[in-house]
Amino acid sequence: MYQKHIKILEKPQGKRFAIGDIHGCSKTFKALVEDKIQLTKSDNLFLLGDYIDKGSDSTGVIDYIFYLQENGYQVFPLLGNHELNLLEASQQYNERTFKHFLRMNKNKDIVDEQMKIKPKYLEFFNSLPYYYELEDYHLVHAGFDFRNPNPFQNHNAMLYIRRFEVKKELLKGKKIVHGHQPTNLKAIQKSIANNASVIPLDNGCTYTKPHKIFDYNQLGNLCCLNLDSLELIIQENIEK
Repeated sequence: MYQKHIKILEKPQGKRFAIGDIHGCSKTFKALVEDKIQLTKSDNLFLLGDYIDKGSDSTGVIDYIFYLQENGYQVFPLLGNHELNLLEASQQYNERTFKHFLRMNKNKDIVDEQMKIKPKYLEFFNSLPYYYELEDYHLVHAGFDFRNPNPFQNHNAMLYIRRFEVKKELLKGKKIVHGHQPTNLKAIQKSIANNASVIPLDNGCTYTKPHKIFDYNQLGNLCCLNLDSLELIIQENIEK
């Protein structure tokens, strides 16, 4: 169903950007792309998965991705675990349970009257690869399990792994940029400043209120990394 990975080894004429988990924050996503990044058609924009759930406008996020692609912008989205979870729920749950699942995740607009995922969104989800391999980066939703003999073939880890130790000899000089795990802004900035082999980009865009686990004062932003300059571009959550 899904492409294992896609190699993009040629750099664009413009810049290369990667954005972490958007989670239904369509206004914040649009502001980051148009006002902060000021994306051009010469740039490459990589999206690290989890476009849906948590925020209030999952379909708006995907529709904006469609808009960018249809208007000549080079946008490369990845599969996230939330997209896969939705696909699996649509196949495995009965109608009542699936309705509850959609309501809990604020995704009711993603299905039609027959409770089927709308064709344009289903086609989009099924087209998403597990990771992108660039000349100098591996871009993935969650990460890679280097305890596995074949870490670049373990697709479950690419969507769900939380913490992982890197075998640098397998990276061959490339860095890993990933989302999935909400990470304090200071930790993200530190990984970039230290030129780390692994850079997290999920700053928990939807975490804007006190939380029992996370320090929301260090979260609540949508983060973008300029892959060429290692500049971190931050857009505060502006959803209302």
